[in-house]
Amino acid sequence: VVMGASTARAWPEVFGPSAPVSTPSWSYVGEEGAEHWAEISQEYSGCKGEHQSPVDLTGGRPAQYSPLSFRYRSNPLSVLNDGKSVRVDYPPGSYLMAGPRSFELTGFHFHVPAEHLINGVRADMELQLEHRDRRGRVAVVAVLMTAGRRMNSILSRIWQHTPGGRDQRFYGRQTGINPLFLLPNDRSYYSYTGSLTEPPCTEGVDWFVLAQPVEVDSSYIQSFLQTVGTNARPVQPLNGR
Repeated sequence: VVMGASTARAWPEVFGPSAPVSTPSWSYVGEEGAEHWAEISQEYSGCKGEHQSPVDLTGGRPAQYSPLSFRYRSNPLSVLNDGKSVRVDYPPGSYLMAGPRSFELTGFHFHVPAEHLINGVRADMELQLEHRDRRGRVAVVAVLMTAGRRMNSILSRIWQHTPGGRDQRFYGRQTGINPLFLLPNDRSYYSYTGSLTEPPCTEGVDWFVLAQPVEVDSSYIQSFLQTVGTNARPVQPLNGR
């Protein structure tokens, strides 16, 4: 695991509303829960890989710092409740710059509680911003969120329009959002190579976990739990990363 700085096109479409609906069903609990993902289907065999996510970020070492640059545009809100998370689809034109590398934002979603830990501490919620470069490589920026009293206009807008029913979507042409306003002021980060945290658990994902959490009003977290419930995959072994 590296703090401060930072394998081709055969990536499946796995993020957000573009995820295929014909894939084998999975869950976070029970017989289709996270500990059984690799057994559900051959398609999910990657979930027993050696470089899985999320992880507990301990023992990180300082590295040459390459600042992250977020070039996000405002766009109409397109939000889906797929029963496993609240997912916001994002159209082309917004980018993450990680050093010389450019990744286009494809969407973002939430986990309660947070999936990543920092030195054994778990936040109340985690925002995961998904990006993809021209070669198909995936980069995810994780923003840890703690329950407090700070209102956030973007989260309020998303939660206000999130459908209560599974597989329902809201699209608001006049409802604008920009995830730039969900980021902390301090953009320092932990970096490591891992996987998707949902089936098919594809490895080779570049993770950037922002070190500074964002305080959000506890009502947002309670609203998410009422709509979706808990949806955090257990921490995976570092295996030398």
